[in-house]
Parts: sequence; structure tokens; C-alpha cells
Amino acid sequence: MNGHKTTQTILLLCLMLLLSGCRTRTTGLVPENPGSVDSAQNQGIESETQSGLSSPPSDAAALEDSNLENTDPGGMTRENPEASRKEYDENAPAEIVPGTEHLLHAPGSGAGLARSDPEAEQHANQLDSQAGETATQTVAADEAEKTGVSEDAPAADSAMTYFTVLLQDTMDSVFECKRAYVYWETAQDHVTIHKTSPEHALILSAGQYDVSARLLPENLQVDDGWVVRKNPGVIVKIVDSQVLGSRVGTTHAAESVCAQLLSREGWTGIDAARNRRILLLSQELLDAPYLQTAAMLMIAATACPEEFPGLDMQEALQMLTQEATGELPSGIYYYHMEE
Repeated sequence: MNGHKTTQTILLLCLMLLLSGCRTRTTGLVPENPGSVDSAQNQGIESETQSGLSSPPSDAAALEDSNLENTDPGGMTRENPEASRKEYDENAPAEIVPGTEHLLHAPGSGAGLARSDPEAEQHANQLDSQAGETATQTVAADEAEKTGVSEDAPAADSAMTYFTVLLQDTMDSVFECKRAYVYWETAQDHVTIHKTSPEHALILSAGQYDVSARLLPENLQVDDGWVVRKNPGVIVKIVDSQVLGSRVGTTHAAESVCAQLLSREGWTGIDAARNRRILLLSQELLDAPYLQTAAMLMIAATACPEEFPGLDMQEALQMLTQEATGELPSGIYYYHMEE
């Protein structure tokens, strides 16, 4: 009878041990000094398992725990080279958000120095190619960089301002394909101009193109074949004061120069010759800004006569000269072939 009770007591104790999750400890290494318990505990590799409830962690889980333990809060976003997209790390200093292709600049941002608040506001404005409407900015007249010609506009304060604005406003409305290529010949026959010269600037200011813009400074001497190949739409020839100028009263010498130009080999087939767009200018027109403005008007009106139907070149020259010198011009300063 006592033995039966003893057996029941042992079974009950075993059951209680199983339910309470008894933990066992094993030592993987034998201490060098069997008599030292502390040495054995310090050098041993311990593993703890919960009897009947769990299994040892897998290698992947152990690696993940190791990575989490070594995470640097200030580090970069973790990347898995085998993943199809970058992984998110809550400890990373920043997050990559899809769709943020354009940055809005703010003070302290950008690739260079910090921007002031007004600059930041300007750089925050973005242009959308898919926008349905176009924004228009209106500024006061005294703040505008350029002025236009309008029928209801007040009178210009000077002839120079009027004709400069007239030229610019008119040529700005002309399509690129309507502008002419100009061959400019100096007072010396078959010698043209370089792109750094004031004459080249006059052509551009007149809204036209210079056929000699790509010539080198040492190659400004050209032949008839070169001019024919360029096929300019306008020919501008500078003549001395004996042909045109303040002391010239007739166009006989100018007509003779035009005839000589047309007699050059192949020139009759040039567009400028066929359309009678040959312009002779006095050397004196290059001597002062007001005369240069008149020369630009003459070039533009010769190249695009349909754009200046009401322009009287002689009257424009008189107005510009009288305003600058107080006197009316004397002589003949330009000659344009009659169509």
C-alpha cells in the first residue's frame, strides 16, 4: 500500500515538472581545470531550450536578430541585392517616396548656397507641360524690359526710341523663315565682315542673318563663287563719300556701282539680284548711333518690305538727324535698286 502511494506521488511530480516547463543547461566545453566551477561557466557555450514547447531558432531568424542588434540609427537605408525593390528601414534618416521627380527649392536647399526667401519662392514655381492654360504676367510700363508699338500708346519721348521700338517690335513678329541672309561687302570689293564687327551687329539688330558669320578673321576676302553659293537674299554694299554721303546730290555714281555688282560672274542668279534687293549705304551711316539706327531700318525694310509698308526712310533719317544734331541732313546717304 505504501509503495502504491509512493508511485503515485512520483508520477504526479513528473507531470508537474512537464507542465511547468523545466529548463535544462548543458555545457559544451570541458573546463581545463575540473576543480574550478567559474572557469567552466565562463568558457562554456550555453544553450537553453524550453522542454516540449519550442525548437532552436533557424539560421535566417538568427541572422535577422543579429542585423537588428547591429542597426545604426543614423545609417543609410538597408538594401537587399536580391530584392526587386529597395527595402524600408525605419531607422534610416530619410525615405524615398515614388513620384517625387521635381524638387521645390527652399531656403538652404539645392546644390549650392542657401537661397533667400524671395529666390526660394521663385524657384518653387514649376512649369507643367500638360497644363491646360498659360499664365500671363503683367508689369508696369516703367518696369518692363522692352516696349512695344501700340496704336493707343503715348507718343515716344524721342525719335530714337520710336524707331528702335518700331524695328524691334516689327521684326519680333516675323517668322524665322521670313528673315533674309545678308551679304555685307565693305568699301573694298570682295571683302566682307567678321562676326565681331559692328557691321555684323547691325545685321542682327535689323533682324536678319549674316552669311559670313562663320568666316575666320583671316578669310574675309571672298570671291564671286563663294557669294553665289551663299545665295544671299540681301546685298549691302558700303560706298565712300564720293558715291553717297552728305556732299552727294545725285545717285549717278550709286547706279554705276549697282551695275558693276550685277556684272560680276553669276551674280544675276542670286536671290538678292533677282528680287532687286541690293542696298548701297554711305560709310557715314556707320559713324554715329542715330545714323546706325537709320541703317538698321534700311536693311530691315529692304529684307522685309511687306513688314514696313508705311515707312518713309528719308523722313526717318531726317527725324533722327535733326534730333541728334539740330539740323536736317544734307546729301544722299543710301540707294536702293528700283524693282
